[in-house]
Amino acid sequence: MSIGQGLCDTDEPVERNATMHVESTGMRPTQRQHRASDERWSSIKSGGTAVFPALTHTLSCMCIFMKRTLVRELPSSVGETVEMEGQLFVVRDKGKILFFVLSDRSGSVQIVVDDVVLQEQMRSIAVGSVLRVTGRVQKSPTELGVEVLATSIDVLQRVTKTPPIVLSKAHLDVDLDTNLTHRVLTLRHPRSQNIFRFASALERELRLFLESEECTQINTPKLIAFPTEGGSEVFAVQYFERTAYLAQSPQFYKQMMVPVLERVYEIGRAYRAEPSSTTRHMSEILMLDVEIGYIRNFEDILTFATRMVQTVTSELQKKESALLQHLHVQPPLVPEHIPRVTLQELHERMYTHTGEDHRSELDAHPSEERFICSYAKEHWQSDFVFITEFPWADAKFYHRQSEQNPEVTDRADLLFRGVEIATLTRREVRPEKLREQMRERGVDPMHPGLTDYLSAFDYGMPEEGGFGLGIARFIQKYLDLANVKEAELFPRDMKRLTP
Repeated sequence: MSIGQGLCDTDEPVERNATMHVESTGMRPTQRQHRASDERWSSIKSGGTAVFPALTHTLSCMCIFMKRTLVRELPSSVGETVEMEGQLFVVRDKGKILFFVLSDRSGSVQIVVDDVVLQEQMRSIAVGSVLRVTGRVQKSPTELGVEVLATSIDVLQRVTKTPPIVLSKAHLDVDLDTNLTHRVLTLRHPRSQNIFRFASALERELRLFLESEECTQINTPKLIAFPTEGGSEVFAVQYFERTAYLAQSPQFYKQMMVPVLERVYEIGRAYRAEPSSTTRHMSEILMLDVEIGYIRNFEDILTFATRMVQTVTSELQKKESALLQHLHVQPPLVPEHIPRVTLQELHERMYTHTGEDHRSELDAHPSEERFICSYAKEHWQSDFVFITEFPWADAKFYHRQSEQNPEVTDRADLLFRGVEIATLTRREVRPEKLREQMRERGVDPMHPGLTDYLSAFDYGMPEEGGFGLGIARFIQKYLDLANVKEAELFPRDMKRLTP
C-alpha cells in the first residue's frame, strides 16, 4: 500500500488542491475523522516515530472533499450536489436570475445563480476565468437536459484582459487571417474544439485499421541529407558544417523498413517549400505514409487504400455520430469499388463537358479534380475517385513503369470531394533498374545521401508499394472547411510562422 491509501473515510477520488478549498471555506474535520486518521498513521511507525506526522491533519482534511464532476456525468447525477471545475464561457444576466455557461473537456453546462451575493460576484468575473462551482443538479430544457443551481463559486484563475474576439457566438464571426492571428483564443471556440476532436478521432481510426492489417508504426528522421522528392520545393537548413534538408516525406526510410518489418506506417510532419497561397497548401503538413511489402501488383495497393477509406469513414460515422452532428457533416459516399478514371480520360471528359483543355498536361488540373468529383458524386454515388495512368515521362525515379503500358507509371491519385488527398505508387525494387532511372532523371546514384537507400535494394527488397495521405486535407474535405489551414492547429504557410 502506498502512502495515502486507506487514510480517508471515503473511497471517492480526491482532488490535488482540495486542501486549499477546505481552508477557504472554513470547513474542519470531525473528531471521528481525526481519530480514524491517527489510528491509521500509528500503523506506519518507524523506530517509534510516525512517518510525516505533520501531514496527518492535512490528509484528514482532504478526505471530506467531493471529487471533480465532469459535464458528461451530470445527466446521471440529478438531485445530487456536485463540484465542477472549468472555464467561464458566457454570462447571461436576467436581473433577478443570472445564468452562465461552464465548459470542461467533456462539454458545457448552464449554471443557474439565484443567490444575490453570488450574482454580484459573477458580474465582476470575466469570460475565460477558471472557476470551481458547487451546486445541485436539476433537470432543464437545455440540450444537455440538466443544469446546475450554484451554491458556491470559487475563482481559481481570474482573467483581467479583455479578449479581442467574442467566442460566445455559434460561429466565429472573423476572417481566416484574424482567426489564425488570434489562434490561441479562437481554438477555444466550440466549433474549433470539435474540429480537432475529429482530427484526433481520425488518427485513431487510421491507426486502428493499419494495426489490424499488421502494419507497424515507425518514426523517421526529418533532417535528411538528400531531398526526398527532389526539385526546388525543399527547405535547406544549416546543419553544423554542411547543408541538410527538411524531409518532404519519409519516402526513402519507409521503403528501407519494408525488408525489416514488411508493412509500416508513419503519421508525421513533412515540409514543402511550395510558393502557393491556396486553400489547400501549407508549408508544414501532417502526413500518413504507408508502405506494404510482398505485393503482387499495383492493384494490391489500390485495394488496400480503398479498404482503409471504407473502414475509417464507417467507423467514424458509428463512433463519432454526435460530434459529426454538431459539426453538421454530411457523411461521405464510399461505394464498394471507388471509381477509376485515367488521366487521359479525365482530360477528354473535361474538354467535352466544359471546353477547358488540359489534354497536353502531365497531371490533373485543380479544376479537373473538382469537375470529376462532382461528376462522380452525381453519376457514381461516390465522393472518392482514383485518377490512374500518369505519364511515365513525369514519374519519380522510384516509381515502377507499368508492365501493361510502358507509356504510363503504376501511380494513382485519390481525390476526395474535389481535392487530391493521396498519391499511391508501386515502387521500382530492382537495384540496377532503380539506378538507371535515377540517371535518366538527373539524379546521381553516387550521391552520399542515397548510399544507404540504394543498399536496401542491393541486400534484397520484396515487391512493394505505398502511399502518402495528407491528413489536414482529408479533414478539410470531410468537414467541408473552406481552407485547409482550419484543419491545422497552428498552420505554416508562406507568410505565417507564428503563433
